[in-house]
Amino acid sequence: MRTTTGYFFMATKKYAKPALTISEQIEFLSSQGLEILDEQLAHNILSTVSYYRFSSYLLPFKQRHQENNSRRFKDNISLDQAWKLYQFDRELRLLVSDAIERIEIAFRAAITNTTSVRLHPFWYTEREHFKKHKVRTTHHGLTRKKDFFDDFFKTVQNICQSKQEVFLQHYYQNYSEPEFPPIWMMIEALSFGAVSKMFDNIQSIEIRNEIASVFGQHTTVIESWMRTLTYTRNLCAHHSRLWNRWFVIPPVIPKFDPLKNHIKPDPDGNFRFQLIAFIIIRLLEKLSIQDNWKKQLFGLFEKYEEFPSWQMGFNSNWPEDPIWEYL
Repeated sequence: MRTTTGYFFMATKKYAKPALTISEQIEFLSSQGLEILDEQLAHNILSTVSYYRFSSYLLPFKQRHQENNSRRFKDNISLDQAWKLYQFDRELRLLVSDAIERIEIAFRAAITNTTSVRLHPFWYTEREHFKKHKVRTTHHGLTRKKDFFDDFFKTVQNICQSKQEVFLQHYYQNYSEPEFPPIWMMIEALSFGAVSKMFDNIQSIEIRNEIASVFGQHTTVIESWMRTLTYTRNLCAHHSRLWNRWFVIPPVIPKFDPLKNHIKPDPDGNFRFQLIAFIIIRLLEKLSIQDNWKKQLFGLFEKYEEFPSWQMGFNSNWPEDPIWEYL
């Protein structure tokens, strides 16, 4: 069946779950066997987090009963346990966001420092500096081909017309030409995703190699890792789970990298948070701005020592895993 969003699916039944008040939600959780020792805490959680978001953190504490095929909480499971898991995931997101911020800013700086000197400060406005191949995109369920530069330049035009950034307002108040600001200004107004795609599509392989060398990896690896980190950053920005998630934009792992022997993707190539952590540590180490991020990650794991490490790709004895020797 085609929907208005362009997706196809096989409908099997009508959604009929009713909306419940906070008090009814608490009563429902209690009826499923969840121990609620502090009803005020439960009310605060469901009021400020929402039942639907919080339910993801309740699932590991449930089990299916064969007699009626229902899911109920395991014995002696309390709301506090699920709340700690939620807090762990939240603190993990904040830690990951902090690391990606530093990598992203360094990536922008590397592009600016290299291209503005090797080309000129306004190179990004010229089609000749981008790959000529067509990129495939989807729109309302349909597939079409177009030049990367076309959409990219429309984005640039929209940013400059809106002048939401103070530095853009200053540029147009003081300069009549060139029509667009230099790359060191524009790159600060582009999203991480747009910057990543811009890098992927720079025509000169020599320039891309020079930028990638800042991070100590091959160009194709950096292209892949930045796509993965853009996806991860967006998950963090939308407050999505990092714990117990299969990440669906797999990063390239160099052929002879020891990581290959330690990463276990699912049959579709999806992977757990473990690989995200490894990539972040590698990049921060190369940039000499690790600032004890790995130590902070370990500290978070130790603070919530009951967290299910296997749901993030780590083994149960994660501190002794030999992979840390290569990071």
